[in-house]
Amino acid sequence: MNKHIHLRKFKKEELIFDEEETKVILRFIFKSRHNLIDNLSINDQIREFAQGLLLEAIDGSYALGFIHSLFGGAFNPGAAAKKIFTKFARKALKHWFKHASAKDLMNIKIYDIVRKQLERSFSSNLDMYASGVATSKIKNSGFVNYNDSSKMKKAVWG
Repeated sequence: MNKHIHLRKFKKEELIFDEEETKVILRFIFKSRHNLIDNLSINDQIREFAQGLLLEAIDGSYALGFIHSLFGGAFNPGAAAKKIFTKFARKALKHWFKHASAKDLMNIKIYDIVRKQLERSFSSNLDMYASGVATSKIKNSGFVNYNDSSKMKKAVWG
């Protein structure tokens, strides 16, 4: 099922992550773009973009109905990303989520299929931020397909 999503917009005071944490989130989502991300000049607009991606990654994963026993274990996303997941769980507002509950946030899991869909759908947005052509009116939206195909390798981050 394809669906069109809009990343959540945040007020400046709702932005949780600093410059380095923002880069960790972007590196987590955009696995093949680390050089671009490392050279990115982080501003509030990019912080909002990264935080919106993380929120969608978590909520999209719980919309799929995470069942840990089906997968035989989780893959380690790295200590830096795990630390950011924990910080997000503590500071995120419950009403930001449509599918993840407060209990889910205590042990955040992200499907790799969700991460890959976000990477595909929002790579052009990342490019606009990196090139400086993104304006304050950029629409952080895209099409995603979170269908869980049994033929795909099921990696879970968290």
